[in-house]
Amino acid sequence: MRVGTLQLNVLPPLSLYVHMPWCLKKCPYCDFNSHEWRAGGQIPEQAYLAALRADLDAALPLIWGRRVISVFIGGGTPSLFSPDAIDQLLADVRARLQLVPDAEITLEANPGTFERDRFAAFAQAGVNRLSIGVQSFDDVRLKALGRVHDAQQAHNAVDEAARHFPSFNLDLMFALPQQDMAACEADLRAALAHQPPHLSLYQLTLEPNTLFARQPPPLPDEDLAADMQLAAASRAQAA
Repeated sequence: MRVGTLQLNVLPPLSLYVHMPWCLKKCPYCDFNSHEWRAGGQIPEQAYLAALRADLDAALPLIWGRRVISVFIGGGTPSLFSPDAIDQLLADVRARLQLVPDAEITLEANPGTFERDRFAAFAQAGVNRLSIGVQSFDDVRLKALGRVHDAQQAHNAVDEAARHFPSFNLDLMFALPQQDMAACEADLRAALAHQPPHLSLYQLTLEPNTLFARQPPPLPDEDLAADMQLAAASRAQAA
């Protein structure tokens, strides 16, 4: 088949990603487009929602009539936005796009922004999947990563996610500063004990233009990191 000759009778469905850029604190390993909210007071939700509407309106001619099967609201820390703002965002999406009735709608959440009523309100707004940035259930490791939550907050957030959402994901990292195999396996056991429908495992890497790149912490060597990855994959597959 020559380049440019492929023709589709029906265009494939779309997935929509919505970015919310603010965080309580910029993590030292993060190279995403995220920014610590330092202005004080409330995040300018309405101004940002208006900008998102304008951005989506500009793209409509390119995607008109295409079905949308999933929405992922990432960041940053989208759970900093109020449930009312998330409700408005999803209403704006539905008013412009052909969102299928059973669309998966995911919201990224930080355990440091966990509130029981807030999670319930996100579910009422139409979110049906939560992606929780736990990263570790070890207080020592969480402190080394510069996270704003502790292990107990992580457990509480996951318990509430299981209570309010039909599906949820846990983000877990390995090869963390001064982490040994025993600590890595303990983290994995803690995560799997919650029986998450989905578990995302990430190796900590030192990315350019981050604090960790400028001031590298002591990390496991490559052999140990590889052993951690194999052990994590094996245990996760067996769960």
